[in-house]
Amino acid sequence: MNKSELAAAVAERTESTPTEARRQVDAVLDSIVESVSAGERVSLLGFGTFTGAERPARTARNPRTGDTIDVPAAVVPRFRAGSGFKARVSGSEPAPARSSASAASTSTSAAPSKSSKPSSSKSSKSSKGKKSDKDKGSKNSTKDSTKKSKKKNKKSKKK
Repeated sequence: MNKSELAAAVAERTESTPTEARRQVDAVLDSIVESVSAGERVSLLGFGTFTGAERPARTARNPRTGDTIDVPAAVVPRFRAGSGFKARVSGSEPAPARSSASAASTSTSAAPSKSSKPSSSKSSKSSKGKKSDKDKGSKNSTKDSTKKSKKKNKKSKKK
């Protein structure tokens, strides 16, 4: 879901126009960003908490050149999901009741079921912690192609 889809969902739930809903969504997001950037903590009960976290200065390496780089200290945004949010995502808590129009449309659509993969006892016992021949072959073929390309590079540098 993107921002405009969120605004459309808000418009439907609040029975307002899409323009009003877009303004409402923008206002909420702007308020959260302003508060967190000012060093405040925004806590929405059951949803989660937005905070700013300090990241200390450090030195890093440029992977291409190997040079050391000084990375300055920074304040970065963090979000910690609340217990209600976690429960809904995990499926342990049912969705709250909606208005009759919304409930009728959701009750007719089938929810995807979470099913585990069927596995045969033979395959799970034999492949436990071991690579199959197929995996070994692909790894070796990758090594072989890398060796060949290195040899080609050496030959082209000599010329």
